[in-house]
Amino acid sequence: MSVQTTTSIGWREKLKGDNYFLHKLHSLTGIFPVGYYLVQHLFLNSMAAIDPKYFNAVVYFFNVILPKPVLWAMELFFVILPLLFHSLYGFVITYHGKANIFKYRYRENLGYTLQRVTGVVIFLFLLFHVYSTTISHKLYGKDISYAGMQAHFQNPWVVALYVIGITASSYHLFNGIWNFCIRWGITIGERAQRNLYKFCMVGFVLLTALGITALAGFFMHEAPPSPLANH
Repeated sequence: MSVQTTTSIGWREKLKGDNYFLHKLHSLTGIFPVGYYLVQHLFLNSMAAIDPKYFNAVVYFFNVILPKPVLWAMELFFVILPLLFHSLYGFVITYHGKANIFKYRYRENLGYTLQRVTGVVIFLFLLFHVYSTTISHKLYGKDISYAGMQAHFQNPWVVALYVIGITASSYHLFNGIWNFCIRWGITIGERAQRNLYKFCMVGFVLLTALGITALAGFFMHEAPPSPLANH
């Protein structure tokens, strides 16, 4: 008489890159709130290209008008936690992933590889970006108004890093949207997937242009006084 035994699944198996639930959650958080936050962040920063007073108004709203508990809750639940999960589980997927240009069509395999490469680039870029702006402002009182950011971008290496970070983030989002629609069964047929891919590549170019415009905005105007000077 044989006795059947069940093998318990360890935490390493549960965190494998092909975990159904975590993979679904990973793709979802990449669209919302992480992807949404990227778009609105670049849009609000692009106000610098129109007029410094508009950019400073955004800075003043989030740092003075908006109650601190509300700001902290928004940062924690809509930015920090989703971004940490998406980044860390993204590393798990990257670790277990295998790209093979001989097995898959070249375009899809290239996208697969670039998605993982840009993910690593974005993670490193965000460490620098968050420390040099938000954390430095909270810990050391660094000016993050138009004047402060204009001074921040006087270093050409910083500008180059932001160009790379913006481009990588834009591609990662829109290539992620294409993957999301396939994974969630929104685009099933090959024609629908091909059309969506074209749309996503246009979106990638437009969002990159928006981000570069925001960056260029800090070189277009004379900096007014910081609205945070007395706060």
